[in-house]
Amino acid sequence: MPAARAPALTENARSELHAAIENFVRRAAQPVAIDGGEQPLRLVDGQWSLSDWNGRMLFEAWDEQRNLARRITGVKEQRRERLVLSTERFPKAAGELRIEDLAAERGRETARRSGRLAFRERFRLMLAREFPEWRQVDLTVETNLEASLSPVYARALLRYGSGGIAVMAAPPECAEGAGIVTAGLIWLDYLRRREKALAIRRLLLFLPLGGHREAAWRARWIHPEAVECAVFGYDERDVAGRIDFADAGNMESSLPARLRRDSPNAAQSLLAGVDDVSRVEQSDGAVSLRIRGLEFARMSAGRLTCGIGRQTRATPETAAAMGREIARVRRADAEDRQHPLYTANPEGWLEAEVRANPCAIDASLLPAPLYGQVPVFQAADRGVIDLLGIDVYGRLAVIELKATAEPDLPLQALDYWMRVRRHLAAGDFERRGYFAGRTISREEPRILLVAPALEFHSTSEAIIGALRPEISVTRIGLASNWREQLRVMFCLRGAEKP
Repeated sequence: MPAARAPALTENARSELHAAIENFVRRAAQPVAIDGGEQPLRLVDGQWSLSDWNGRMLFEAWDEQRNLARRITGVKEQRRERLVLSTERFPKAAGELRIEDLAAERGRETARRSGRLAFRERFRLMLAREFPEWRQVDLTVETNLEASLSPVYARALLRYGSGGIAVMAAPPECAEGAGIVTAGLIWLDYLRRREKALAIRRLLLFLPLGGHREAAWRARWIHPEAVECAVFGYDERDVAGRIDFADAGNMESSLPARLRRDSPNAAQSLLAGVDDVSRVEQSDGAVSLRIRGLEFARMSAGRLTCGIGRQTRATPETAAAMGREIARVRRADAEDRQHPLYTANPEGWLEAEVRANPCAIDASLLPAPLYGQVPVFQAADRGVIDLLGIDVYGRLAVIELKATAEPDLPLQALDYWMRVRRHLAAGDFERRGYFAGRTISREEPRILLVAPALEFHSTSEAIIGALRPEISVTRIGLASNWREQLRVMFCLRGAEKP
């Protein structure tokens, strides 16, 4: 039954309501109107109004794409960051309209959630158009802690008889398109475990056109016998089309020539009085000076810079003083394990331990050379360390290091592996001076995932198990005291369980 028609407002009530709305909008730094699951509509001078209409107040707002008109019957809630209004929606149905300040902390979260809900409805219509005979189940943008799923992507299950399809979509503003492949595989695995009576073989991933390339590069390496994965690109009208993996374009990466240091003697003698300094050569000829993975100085073309994060020109005395303080705090037997210099960059510390003794994680690895983060490719901060080594048989090994749980770790390693594979096939490593004196095998590179044993994410087996069999993945779980000693607790091939 529709709600009873609200009585007309008195002139005094309309005046108070008018003042409450105008005052809120005037004080707000970024006022918006939010109606249901719609996107927030910005309230800009000249693009919203209040007027009397048959004893009621009419609120109107508009922009180039939308018009909003609601009859306001009263104020339900009023706070500094939001104003909640009762409405009489057409025809005669009670509703709610919120006016919020996006500049406020709560307002920013409201904007994000409203945007997610609006995209959910767009995705609902997209699926209805593309799969009209399939029933949509569990279409949501909510967090699922049990399945390790965030609200970044919209997801759903499509059902038809005894068959199902796992679907997931990235909104237009999503900056991490590649992550949808990991999230999609986790969603598929969760649905298969939950819906045991359904045959769910397909995973469909929807991304905005122009943001689909990295996802397509990953998806092409999913084994079709494990998962029938397809990537769709959609345009500004939400019209979707399937992406041919062959048309995804070439991966962008570069392999800089391996340069010799300009001043090797200076690099060796610099900070000679500071304990535990590692000198890590860079592909551009520079030398990174680190203490247990934390860079505090760098020598490049005879110029010394110093600092944590941001570095400036420095004298050897200044760099030595900083190095001694870091060495005092950043040690395995440190008393203060909450000190910022101890907790900073745990992946770098793990890298330092692996660089010092790579054979501890895999006896077939040669102790040198071991290169850091080559090839180079454009990407956001991935939060992992990439190393490239070679074993006694001449086979390249991609080593991915992570000190904390990360669901995307296997496919982040795949990103690096794809580029190493491409440069290997092109003969770039020999031509540019890498692994000098070694014969490099043309066999597919290996992937070694290295992390504390308890920090491998619970979804790792499902993700690795979906990859093509020619991708050799080994998970190496370390003891929790890896800062003191690298001790392997397990070594698992492929999707083996501990």
